[in-house]
Amino acid sequence: MLFRPVTSNDAEAIAQLHTESWRDHYRGIFPDSYLDGGIFDDRIQVWAERFAQPQSNQWGAAAEENGRLVGFAFGYGLEDPEWGSYLDNLHVRPDYKGRGIGKVLMQMTAQWIVETYDRHDFYLWVLEANHASRAFYERIGGRNAGMKNWDTPGGGFADCLRIAWKDAKALLVNNT
Repeated sequence: MLFRPVTSNDAEAIAQLHTESWRDHYRGIFPDSYLDGGIFDDRIQVWAERFAQPQSNQWGAAAEENGRLVGFAFGYGLEDPEWGSYLDNLHVRPDYKGRGIGKVLMQMTAQWIVETYDRHDFYLWVLEANHASRAFYERIGGRNAGMKNWDTPGGGFADCLRIAWKDAKALLVNNT
């Protein structure tokens, strides 16, 4: 397994994994017409734009095996004045879950935050209905820090929980 920073060459593979992950986890939350229709076009546009016009505070990590992307994390440093850095995406292929890939990607993100910023707090949003991801974040020290209603891609709404860490360093020593 190779872990490395993402590059613009990863845009299509990231969009594909993002699409597959949403189709797998968000059925019944996002409209079927979106999940079965234009989701890949939407995701490729998002990722192409992110890499074509990168923000100075964006960063990502990739996990690959035999040249195939099997997971990625992507976020923004010090994105919020109150909550700190923001992890926008963490996705691992379903057949690779349970191998510690998500944890390593979270640790790589935490290491980047610690090395790059004076503030080490960070957060993410997770769909309330995504119980498996919520349990994962809880196991690695994330705490529920609020809720919002999200206007989902493709139309509709979903409740999201803010999961936060006061200090990214905690992920670097957490062996759960």
